[in-house]
Amino acid sequence: MIALVTGGTGGIGLEIARNLAQTGASVTVTGRDEDRGATAAELGARFVRVDHLTVAGNLSLAHRLPQEVSHLDVVVNNVGGAAFTRRTRTAEGHEATLSLNYLGPIALTQALLPLLGDRARIVQIVSSAYTMHTGDPFTEPGTYSAISAYARAKQLNLLATLSLARALAGRARINAVNPGMAWTPGVRAMSRDDVPAWRYVWPLMRLIQRRGSSRNAARTPTAAAQSAR
Repeated sequence: MIALVTGGTGGIGLEIARNLAQTGASVTVTGRDEDRGATAAELGARFVRVDHLTVAGNLSLAHRLPQEVSHLDVVVNNVGGAAFTRRTRTAEGHEATLSLNYLGPIALTQALLPLLGDRARIVQIVSSAYTMHTGDPFTEPGTYSAISAYARAKQLNLLATLSLARALAGRARINAVNPGMAWTPGVRAMSRDDVPAWRYVWPLMRLIQRRGSSRNAARTPTAAAQSAR
């Protein structure tokens, strides 16, 4: 098995990579941090530094991979998060949370389709936060918060995943997986201002978040990556 796990240098992605590597799979993980990439390498995975914040960075990865692997059996689009407290634009002009969680992963998946092997599995990591966005997901809201931008991006990601599943029916198995709460580096970095609705219950919510295990959260995505059609 040849697998790609994006954002696989920490948190849930690292645990998915660990699980796949332990089965003997050849695993490539991506991320921005070389030091954290070394942790993945210790598991037997190969680390590739990628700027997942831009569409161009994702397409660059898609163009490089055919030079390094013959095909892909598994693609786990794990990279993402509510990483921007203030509205931020990428160098390409996109709202950053939208680019990280929706535009980048979908562009990467589409660009990797020619590299997929027979009976390939694509696992899109989604979030129940998508239910927190109730407006038109194709219109950027005037009021910004980290969680509202994340919810909108994850809703669009889920819609695109469902569309892709229909388009690739019979060619690849596609699963949208909500791994649940985990105390990941991204979650640890959040502040009470990132989730305004939780402002007055923030200590309680942080207590609940700390109880989430990345290892447990990785189980369902791993099972989806390994499942036969």
